[in-house]
Amino acid sequence: MTDDRQFVERFAEVTGGRRPTGLVEGWEQVVEFCEEGYDDVLDEYWFDLSIRHTIDTMLTDERLSGFPQMGWVRERVAAADERFRAVLSEQRMPARREMPWWEAYVPAWAGPVLAAELRDTYDIRIEVRES
Repeated sequence: MTDDRQFVERFAEVTGGRRPTGLVEGWEQVVEFCEEGYDDVLDEYWFDLSIRHTIDTMLTDERLSGFPQMGWVRERVAAADERFRAVLSEQRMPARREMPWWEAYVPAWAGPVLAAELRDTYDIRIEVRES
């Protein structure tokens, strides 16, 4: 049986020093921001989404696949992914066609700053929601 310490150490190796709970909660927080109407600039949005790349690396790393602790990690990430997919627009980002699903689409609604940037930069119109 593999202990939690080994899991956390291996997890940190794979994710550049991140801890399982912190990484999962970070993604859940980004999703929550988007559910409420992401209220920041486009560059910050892309930066916040970068946590999902780390999660993808972690989910597909063979060094972690055998740990039973990955069960709860996968469940929480899957639940957050489902919530995130529910807020995404059906319109694909023109400049991001080759990107993973979480970057290929933008939220269907956001705060006024992100909505304006998407309109002005990509001609994508989304609903404006004040948070």
